[in-house]
Amino acid sequence: MTSRNKMSRSVDERGLALIVAMLIAALAAAVAVSVATAQAQWSAQVEHRRDQVEAQSIALAGLAWARAIVAADTSPIDSLGAPWALPLPATPVENGAVEGRIIDAQSMLNVNMLAGAHAPQARGQFTRLFAALGLPESTLDATIDWVDANDVPERNGAEDAWYMAQADPSLAANARAARIEELANVRGMTPSAMARLAPFVTALPDDTAVNVNTASPEVLAALLDGIQPDALAALVADRNARPFATPDDFLARVPKTIPAIDRSLVSVNTGYFLVFVRARQGETVADARALIKRNQRTSSIVWQTIE
Repeated sequence: MTSRNKMSRSVDERGLALIVAMLIAALAAAVAVSVATAQAQWSAQVEHRRDQVEAQSIALAGLAWARAIVAADTSPIDSLGAPWALPLPATPVENGAVEGRIIDAQSMLNVNMLAGAHAPQARGQFTRLFAALGLPESTLDATIDWVDANDVPERNGAEDAWYMAQADPSLAANARAARIEELANVRGMTPSAMARLAPFVTALPDDTAVNVNTASPEVLAALLDGIQPDALAALVADRNARPFATPDDFLARVPKTIPAIDRSLVSVNTGYFLVFVRARQGETVADARALIKRNQRTSSIVWQTIE
């Protein structure tokens, strides 16, 4: 090999070594950046997870607060002036805040009454509510089919045969609803219909009377067949000034032109409450919901969710 060839080969080897060294340095830098990024992501994930756990713990504490408030109220009537009816405003906690509210679940119509002992009366109440909200009666028929135990469809309802014929086959529940969100699966129950219905309808495990001290004007109108808007407004104003003491007190103040109401379908107190709690810890938010049952001076959770 000539000296020229040896020199050329030596230069090539030095160039290759330099390239390899540069590649190794670049790889090392890339690894360092990757490790640093992974550590930062891990740290952020740990911090987020910590905040998530703390937010959920605060939300659960909020549910415990609601149970205590409900159980402590021993008044013979439940009205919108009761302690539990006052919302908990956003209250600061370390690195966050918590807020909540309690709603009388019996201030709404119980969808499971459509399959209970008072189904005919409940059908009349829901018919009036659906009409007032601009919802089709066919959706009410399908709702009845959803919660009743039989497989015989209402006139414009839907049982298993209809649900099985859809692109995503399913079955009708044919059982009482545990939560009102289940009705989203009912034939004709669009998101818009659910949004309009949700403030006035709930799902409770027992047949329940409507608490006329906390019911909205819309629910009272569903109870009182044919009541005129001015008479309804006067009744609500009278109630706000002087809550109904007994079901008979309510019936005595209802306009005499209203058809007779089954006394067992109205109440002035309640056994079920819906609780909503939102807790924030850092940038993380936890939402808790629960249905609480009150029995004398104790309370228990029927169901709860936390997200």
